[in-house]
Amino acid sequence: MSDKLAGYLPRLSFLQTTEPGSLTLARLYLEMATALDKSERMMALSLFDEADHLFAAHLQTAPDAARAGLAHSLNNRAALEIDGQQWADAVDAARQAVELRRDRLANMPSGQSESARLDLGYSQGALVLALRGAGRFGIARETCAEALGNLAIFAGKKNQQAFILLAKLICLYTELCSRTDENPDPVLLLPLAKAFYDSNQTG
Repeated sequence: MSDKLAGYLPRLSFLQTTEPGSLTLARLYLEMATALDKSERMMALSLFDEADHLFAAHLQTAPDAARAGLAHSLNNRAALEIDGQQWADAVDAARQAVELRRDRLANMPSGQSESARLDLGYSQGALVLALRGAGRFGIARETCAEALGNLAIFAGKKNQQAFILLAKLICLYTELCSRTDENPDPVLLLPLAKAFYDSNQTG
């Protein structure tokens, strides 16, 4: 086993004995998988598989926690596959993460949805990168536009994470429009630009 995982082994052994099949163990597998990089891809994927299996087993009994954990695992799996240029696997993992996070957002009270919306944006961004890497520029552009629409609510707000993600997605969107010989949609971009401008004027 990787040296990076040595520190996890006592906790892993304890949880495998005391809480087999638990969400706590699933989260530990996810943490371990995320600690690895593309040079240890197969080990990371094996750990993601363990995490995904346990999260999926709790979808009926603890749906929100299990859905959140499974989406997190799939999103991190997609990031690993993007880093390793395994585009088909990256698209598959990111698409599943988007579906789970979209469903979770739809079932969440509006007052509690901000972090879930941002999580969805990250998964949409991963899907855009995976589709672009796979050469599927048209679908990547459409997905990017959808992500910008999802995150538009953050434009002009004092949320640094959302600001950075929006900025990256806007750059990706304009690049993908260029690649597909499409003009950027002003209906999509102008409200974002206005919100950013108004925020700077009042900030």
